[in-house]
Amino acid sequence: MLRKTFVYLVLIIVILSNPDRTFQYAYEGLYQWAVKMVPTLFPFMMISSIMVYSGADLELGHILNKILKKVYHYSSSGLYAIFMGFFCGFPMGAKVVSDLFEKNRICKSEAETLLAFCNNIGPAYFMGIIIPILHECGYQNTIPFVFGMYGIPALYGIILGRIYCKKTKIIHTDVLNHNFESPKLSLAATLKKSCIDNTQALIILGGYITFTNAFRIFLDFIPFSANKQHVLSSFLEIIGGVQAIYTTTLLPNQKVFWIMTALCFGGVSCIMQTSSFLEKSGLSIIYYLKHKLMITVLSAGYYFCITTYMCK
Repeated sequence: MLRKTFVYLVLIIVILSNPDRTFQYAYEGLYQWAVKMVPTLFPFMMISSIMVYSGADLELGHILNKILKKVYHYSSSGLYAIFMGFFCGFPMGAKVVSDLFEKNRICKSEAETLLAFCNNIGPAYFMGIIIPILHECGYQNTIPFVFGMYGIPALYGIILGRIYCKKTKIIHTDVLNHNFESPKLSLAATLKKSCIDNTQALIILGGYITFTNAFRIFLDFIPFSANKQHVLSSFLEIIGGVQAIYTTTLLPNQKVFWIMTALCFGGVSCIMQTSSFLEKSGLSIIYYLKHKLMITVLSAGYYFCITTYMCK
């Protein structure tokens, strides 16, 4: 207990030692949340919640199952989670998996397996922010980078699906025999419940982003160059970190390598946000972290080859 108290006191002293800088970092995090995350993420969160409450997720899952059943060895609900995770982006993957597990649509083993690969940066952010940066850095052919961001996790999920095939087949049979009938809510009640749940979730996400950004102040006490500090900041909070790397004096290929690697990892802020969803459902953040690190290492190796040997 004394050690924890000492650590907390050190944190307070560090923050108070440079309050203006801490305020600036925290403000940047709050701004990113309000301007970029809320308007981008909230509509997807609402639609997903309404689909889960109404059972429309099962219908979409059945459609996806007919298309992808020979590729992905997951249940229909699991395929719905993959679809939402890849096309709506982080942290929708974690939220959808958590919601489906809480509603007993998927088992714990399948939920943790899905979390390993379907909680990534959204394509809207990638196309709107990252692709222009790639062009500015001289990489006009962005297909290899798109594959690295989404193709590697997708292939990773296929492999995991085959590894856990026998186990998940048994569990899927058990889960599909459950009665999914739930009390029918009116449209007004469904919208109200979805709005309350997702607003609360977004407020928590905003708190994590602001909190994580504020602690960028610790990097100012590390005797690293500005370039190294900016790279490290991207592994704390990704949205501001990407812009920080872009403003460094690193070579264009080095900027792209670190930006893409940091995107694959997602940052400490993303991990904390994911944890907020998993804590509610009781899913393991350790399992998620283990596979997130594995995908990051694989992606880093891939991007090193791309940025080193690929012609611009």
